[in-house]
Amino acid sequence: MSERQRRTDVETAKVVTRGVNILMVRDQRVARHYMEYMHVPPEVIARVLDQPGLRRTPSAELQMSEAIVPFPRRPMDD
Repeated sequence: MSERQRRTDVETAKVVTRGVNILMVRDQRVARHYMEYMHVPPEVIARVLDQPGLRRTPSAELQMSEAIVPFPRRPMDD
């Protein structure tokens, strides 16, 4: 099978999408630690973090469900 294998594990896909979100707002060390903690296979972590051109584009549904959304402002924050 090619490097871009067929995605069959939806839970792993969600974890990887969260890891990429973490990468965007933090750094590679934190993203790698999160994915390792969540038992993503090492070859998948390497592909996602070290070869961004090989990342799969998440579906719109996955992007929405795994988006990092800031908390709404509270009155006491003003």
